[in-house]
Amino acid sequence: MTEPDPITTADLWDLKTDPARLDILAGTWRGLGAEVGSAEGLINDAAHAVFSKENWTGDTAASFNDHRKRLTADVERFGRWAANVADLLSYTATVLRVQQGLLDDERRKLSAVPMVTGLDSLTFRPRDAGQASLVTGAISVAQEIRDRVDEVLAEKKRDMNFYENQFELIAKEWKPRTLRLLNLNIGQGAGNSPGDSSGTDSGDIPGIAQVIADQDADVATIQEVFRHNTFDLEEELEERTGDNWEVRFEEASKKYHASDDWPIIGDVINAPFGNAVLVREGDVIEGAGDNEKVKLDVDGGSITVPANEPGAGDRRIDDGEGRSAAGTEVRIRPR
Repeated sequence: MTEPDPITTADLWDLKTDPARLDILAGTWRGLGAEVGSAEGLINDAAHAVFSKENWTGDTAASFNDHRKRLTADVERFGRWAANVADLLSYTATVLRVQQGLLDDERRKLSAVPMVTGLDSLTFRPRDAGQASLVTGAISVAQEIRDRVDEVLAEKKRDMNFYENQFELIAKEWKPRTLRLLNLNIGQGAGNSPGDSSGTDSGDIPGIAQVIADQDADVATIQEVFRHNTFDLEEELEERTGDNWEVRFEEASKKYHASDDWPIIGDVINAPFGNAVLVREGDVIEGAGDNEKVKLDVDGGSITVPANEPGAGDRRIDDGEGRSAAGTEVRIRPR
């Protein structure tokens, strides 16, 4: 009697999975969910101790409490979803164990059939038609089992993708927000005499705007600037960054603003001179609020500047020229 032809197939009876590892991951997620739930309780208990007896009231308290409620709602949601992920992983591990057991049972039915193992395949050599039928039947059943496994894994993958997206949304919502601050003394008080090009003049404003733009600053504090140049600086910044900038200027004194030209073309008499705060609107900053001048002069105060050349004596500078600082409120967008 002629033996049936060999039957070659992939190893359908080994899922090549690691359910034990999924169980470990499930335990990790379950523990994380419990820790998150504990953190939510700590936040709420601490807040209750403050708000229950009206120890803190007013607009700031209400704003904080709204912020706390949003935070703890997301914390609670994260903890609940972490537990769901743990259950999902445990269920998947169980499915893989059960289905692998069924495949093992089917594979044992072929133990009497001669078989050769290849690099990525199995070749059965049935001795008769009965063994050939046994092999083809086992292959069919194994494929059905694997199809069921694939359906379950596809469903659980969709579930996992849902939780992944939700976790990413929570992470984005509570991601730390940063501001980039640049402090710059542009020195318009230096070299401020007709024909002297050593200081910063109106023609240097575009270059200063480029420095601020290159640093990707959100807030720039500027010292020694003439007010009429802040308008140009604002325009230059908006052109270079494409964003809206608000400029808050506070006068320290009035000065004669000399240009580089000689004779005195473009000079400004009694020009307001002081400090400016430049605020860039964006994802974090909503805009600039109130501003104020902080006077730094001390009546009767003075400083002594050491001589900087041979034969020259120390020089005393009395307060009264208009030393001051500018303070500006920066409004942050609520989360």
